[in-house]
Amino acid sequence: MKREQYHYFVEGEDDRKVVNTLKTDLQWIKPGKVQVFNVIEEELTSLITRTLKPGTIVVLVFDTDTGKKNTLLKNIRFLQKDSNVKQVLCIMQVKNLEDEFLRSCAISQIKELTGSKSNSDYKRDLLRQSNLADKLKKHQFQFEKFWNSSDKVYESICNDSAQIKIKNNLFLKKNVEIGKDKGNEQRIHELYIHCKMQ
Repeated sequence: MKREQYHYFVEGEDDRKVVNTLKTDLQWIKPGKVQVFNVIEEELTSLITRTLKPGTIVVLVFDTDTGKKNTLLKNIRFLQKDSNVKQVLCIMQVKNLEDEFLRSCAISQIKELTGSKSNSDYKRDLLRQSNLADKLKKHQFQFEKFWNSSDKVYESICNDSAQIKIKNNLFLKKNVEIGKDKGNEQRIHELYIHCKMQ
């Protein structure tokens, strides 16, 4: 069976570092190429998408702190019409990558994750990390809480993180099997249908 092709568009180098760690070192998300491109601020063109292989699943990773979505929606529609793109998945970072870590790690300030002297040094120190996976484990990183929030401004866009989370997919499957008698399977199905109808 041919392996699916994934292509991640992320906002910055810190996001690329994290996605590469999740897919390579931890193997918790689907493998694929990671490219820095801010889909909230910049419009995609055919010059960028023509390098995609036919049947590619495009994953858009973006922050929600700006509250902007017009360019994002244009990019989603553009990708949906592209002949090389099989599917477009959206991953929200609410409000940004730092907030995602604050929700999913046992830290009260972002500087604790990287051992930085101040919160303003965090991004620089993150990029210098050679063992980010170990840092995440040290601070009790709960993957099920990462990329798992929603933002009212972007309520028309479904957060598709479950479709790329390898570990989370297994977790959901187990919960469905355990909770069949309690109606959990029906609830998960309803949530899935709701997102697809947005």
